[in-house]
Order: sequence, then C-alpha cells, then structure tokens
Amino acid sequence: MSKSKLCLVGAVAVIFLAGCSQGTTNINTSPTDVVTVTDVNKFITDTDKQAGINATMNAMDPVKLAHKKHEDAGVKCVICHHKQGNDDRIKQCAVCHKGASGEDTLHNLCISCHAKTKQGPTLCNECHIAKE
Repeated sequence: MSKSKLCLVGAVAVIFLAGCSQGTTNINTSPTDVVTVTDVNKFITDTDKQAGINATMNAMDPVKLAHKKHEDAGVKCVICHHKQGNDDRIKQCAVCHKGASGEDTLHNLCISCHAKTKQGPTLCNECHIAKE
C-alpha cells in the first residue's frame, strides 16, 4: 500500500473512531465500544425503491450495541463485520441491509444468537431503548 493511501486510511480511521462513544475493547483499544446501529432506511435510494426495497415505519428508537459485551461473550468480529461484498469492512449495516428486509436480517442475526446462547436481549424494548 502506498504511503498516501496508508495516510488516508489512517485519517479515515481517526475520524471514525473519534465519532464513536466511550469505552474500548481488548482487540481494539480505540474508543469504539458502544455504537449506534445505523437506521435501515438511511441508505435507500430511488433505484432501491424501484427494485422493491421498502422502508420500515421506523417507529422504534435506534439500537446501541456494546462491542465489549459481545467480545467478552466470544462473538467473533466477522459474525457482524462479514466479508461478503464488504471489501472495506463497511461499519454501517444499512449500506447493504436496507429497509424491511435489512431489518429482518439484523433482527434474525441478533435475536437468534441471543436466544441460542441464552444471553442478551430478545424483546423489542430490551434493544430499542427509549431516549431519556
């Protein structure tokens, strides 16, 4: 990788990490622990709409996810930050997982894992916590 590309990658990482919430993980000591899962309607384009991707009603509060809790439970990064069609390891799920089908994908991933391991929330208001 060229020096200029490496500098650009570093700058993007600093901007991304600076925008994250408090806390660190054992794997990444940057402050990336608690993040907000991107709204599944955020990246829907006109082309997506023409292809039949429907927006959700967006009636629930956004989900905050604690990386450290998942890391401590043994969840590997690639479970969520998968590689398929994601060469840059996009950190916003809704770039690909859009609208109602994206919502189903995220719910199935999270809730099925929580239910299978008998750890973590499985009810709506346990993840979608109202803002105070």
